Amino acid sequence: MEHDSKVYLVVVDYFSRFLDVIPLRSTTSASIVSKLHGLFATHGIPACLVSDNGPQFASADFRSFAHLYDFSHRTSSPRYPQSNGEAERAVRTAKELLKKNPSLPDALLAYRNTPLANGFAPAQLLYGRRIRTTVMTSAEQLHPEWPDITALLTTEYTLQEKQKEVYDSRHAARPLPPLEPGDKVWIPDLKKEGKVVERLSNRSYNVETNTGTVRRNRRHVIKQPLDDTAAVVDVEPNTADQPAAPRRSERATRGVPANRLLEQM
Repeated sequence: MEHDSKVYLVVVDYFSRFLDVIPLRSTTSASIVSKLHGLFATHGIPACLVSDNGPQFASADFRSFAHLYDFSHRTSSPRYPQSNGEAERAVRTAKELLKKNPSLPDALLAYRNTPLANGFAPAQLLYGRRIRTTVMTSAEQLHPEWPDITALLTTEYTLQEKQKEVYDSRHAARPLPPLEPGDKVWIPDLKKEGKVVERLSNRSYNVETNTGTVRRNRRHVIKQPLDDTAAVVDVEPNTADQPAAPRRSERATRGVPANRLLEQM
């Protein structure tokens, strides 16, 4: 993340939404590995780490780091950051915090102790209790007490379903059928045809083209019909040899208003 000409590494825990924002002097793989190594020492090694497709996460050094500490590494679909929505939301939150409070430690302290939509603060979900801040807090809130996990997960599921309904309604979204290896597809941003060779996740696929293999989200590919004689996408018709269409008179017919005549055409 970039903010005020500074670069930060933003890391968020999917379960608790506990946020870490770490200033970076360098964006090399070695720098990223060093910062994550420190986080692992504090919070433990994650089972799975999801990142964007930056070159820092695609290097041999990072692959060695993942292998050494035995965690799986998954990247979001290229050109589709929504596939890693939690991280994208964490970046927006981090920027909002820095705009409100230039002191990064104070901003994070306040955020981590503020209840989320599910009624619990990130610190509560990670540590089992609130953390002490400059704001007056009762002693009872600082005592360890884990929430009912089953009730929490139910609440989280309900909130996510409501958010999905609102998003789908606002964007007129509709479910797309999954693709299978061997399916022919059209890739609009490359203006190329391709063939699905591998399904990487629920909505991410490797597609083989005549110039190599690319990864795309299901939203960014169009399944081609089985009939090879079907119309080709994005090809304009050649009208050079076609007779010109007869001109239609622009005058209104007697007794019929011009606007009514246009409606009938």
